[in-house]
Amino acid sequence: MKKVLLFFVFTFVASAASFAQIIKSNVPEGADPAALPIQFLPADALVFPNGDVQIGVAIKATAKNIGTLPYMPGNSPLKVRLYLKNGNGWQEVDSRSLNIMVSGAETSMNYYTTYIKGKQKPPTFKLVVESKNAGVVNPDVNMSNNSKQAQAQ
Repeated sequence: MKKVLLFFVFTFVASAASFAQIIKSNVPEGADPAALPIQFLPADALVFPNGDVQIGVAIKATAKNIGTLPYMPGNSPLKVRLYLKNGNGWQEVDSRSLNIMVSGAETSMNYYTTYIKGKQKPPTFKLVVESKNAGVVNPDVNMSNNSKQAQAQ
C-alpha cells in the first residue's frame, strides 16, 4: 500500500512541476529582472436586463529576477509598473518599488477591471520593469525582456 501511495504522490508532484512556468535567462551570469507573461485569472460576467454582457478581467502581473545575481538598482529603487491602455495612451494602475531583487525573487500585482462585450474593446495591459543596464553593482544584463503586453480575450 505504501508503494502505491508513494507512486501517486510522485506522479502528482511530477505533473504539478510540469505545469509550473519556468523562464530562464539567456545570459550565463548576471542579474536579469524580467517581466513575466501577464496571467489572466478566472473572473465573473454579468448580464444586464438590456442584454449587454459585462465581462470581468482579473490579471496577475509578475516581475522576476531570472538571473543568477541579485539586482541592486543603486540610488533609486527598482520600479515595476503596471499600465492599462486608455485610448491612445497608457494609464498606470499599480506599481512596486524594490531596493534589491535577489536571484529568483518575484513581485506581483493583481488588477481587476470590466468591459461590455461587443461595445468596448477588451482591456490591454503592459508590465514594465524599469531597471538599469549600467552604473549599478549588478546591472540588468538583458533589457529585452523588461516589458510584456497582453490583451484580454
